Amino acid sequence: MATAPYRWHRQTIAETFERICGRNGTTPWVAIGDFLDDWRRSAVEDRRELVTEPIAPAPTPELQRWAAFCAAMVEWLCWQDGLPFPQWTKQESYRLQEPWFLYKGWRLRAWQLATTPTPFKMRNIFGGDRMLDRV
Repeated sequence: MATAPYRWHRQTIAETFERICGRNGTTPWVAIGDFLDDWRRSAVEDRRELVTEPIAPAPTPELQRWAAFCAAMVEWLCWQDGLPFPQWTKQESYRLQEPWFLYKGWRLRAWQLATTPTPFKMRNIFGGDRMLDRV
């Protein structure tokens, strides 16, 4: 008896941001983690499919932060894999006016400023070099 190959729906960045914006109780970090899992489980040549569709406009200032985070994350992941950046990530709306430090406290600020990857820094987001680690 042959078994069918396992197939799953890979969550795109557009769907990720939709989940972040939704009222279904999903926290942003869970949605981002699910996206990262699908990205890393996909063959490199198939990963671009996950980021070509742009994310929806952010309806609130708080969600604007997460939209900028998603754009930065996409560029960072694409850079690591040698993939071209999607055009939609270049929008000025993905640059925050005020710095956003993901970890509070002055003691962590220097570490975040020094180690945050460039696509995040360019958008005024600071969280260090382990923001996208899944342990």
